[in-house]
Amino acid sequence: MKIQKSKPMRELVYEELKRLIIEGEIEPGSRIVETEYAEKFQISRTPIREAIRMLELEGFVESQSKGGVIVKTITKDDIEEIYRIRIALESIIIEEVIKKAGARDIRRLTRLMEDTEDLMAEYEDEKEVFELFSEFNNILYDIADLNRVREMITNIKLYLSSFRRIAIENEERREIAFKDHKAIVEAIKEKDISKALEVNKLHLERSRDFIVGSL
Repeated sequence: MKIQKSKPMRELVYEELKRLIIEGEIEPGSRIVETEYAEKFQISRTPIREAIRMLELEGFVESQSKGGVIVKTITKDDIEEIYRIRIALESIIIEEVIKKAGARDIRRLTRLMEDTEDLMAEYEDEKEVFELFSEFNNILYDIADLNRVREMITNIKLYLSSFRRIAIENEERREIAFKDHKAIVEAIKEKDISKALEVNKLHLERSRDFIVGSL
């Protein structure tokens, strides 16, 4: 595999290694050996080392006492903490959405709910369902227009990408998540902050419990 240079090499390596970790191609507990990836990417060890440091700062890998680094295994405590943070951040998003959502935004959300329902009725492609669920969040982030909050949520969701896909594959979990999305849209239409916050918190707690149960 050869990385084509369009950004600083350390950033390209960082992005590729992170993608491999998130998509499970580098499994939790696996060692990341500089020489191995330098050969694989056909580059020197320096950008590999720099990329690993960046991943360590973000919590994707951790140094071993005997030297070297391994991909971090996500624990129950990690998941609990991530969801506490996500509930807090998404509460900020929801409150802003209630204040800012206009008729065009409501139409966009309503159309997405209809498209998602149609796709789930003829359910064939898990990837498409996952993309529509992600689009629901993206629309809320667009309406809220809080870029720093959005960036923080995106970063913490990266840790759970593989688990979120497992949840989408589960029919019961998928149906419940969709009903939660519809209830949030209704609360937005009604400008009911309390209801929207309550439903979203319950939605995230259900997601957390499913992931913890799948460990």
